Amino acid sequence: MNSEKPFDCIEYKRAVQCRHAAETQGISARQKTKRRQEWLKESNHPAARLWREMNAKQELTTHDSK
Repeated sequence: MNSEKPFDCIEYKRAVQCRHAAETQGISARQKTKRRQEWLKESNHPAARLWREMNAKQELTTHDSK
């Protein structure tokens, strides 16, 4: 059995968090939120597409319950 992992999820998560912190250093919480909202709205990243899909379903459910 091979004890070496080809991919370390924790190490990857920490690297991404470090990169995000460096990219947003010195900007306000409001600016960070705006940046995140723009990314979710415009990005073709799978996570952003999933967020838009889930958001659209939630809006339909909310609209149908009224």
